[in-house]
Amino acid sequence: MNTTKIALEASLKELLKKKPFDKITIADLTEDCGISRMAFYYHFKDIYDLVEWACVEDGKKSPSG
Repeated sequence: MNTTKIALEASLKELLKKKPFDKITIADLTEDCGISRMAFYYHFKDIYDLVEWACVEDGKKSPSG
């Protein structure tokens, strides 16, 4: 499992507790995680790509059935 992706997912979830999604920026995420913008874009093409990945990962964690 990629720790950078997990950190970005956790950061997104924490930021969502504080502000609406449309106010969260890549800079907010990278600053919160302590990574560069380039590191973000290495893993995701944009914030929507991160959200999609996070939803898929959460779906894998949920018990089926």
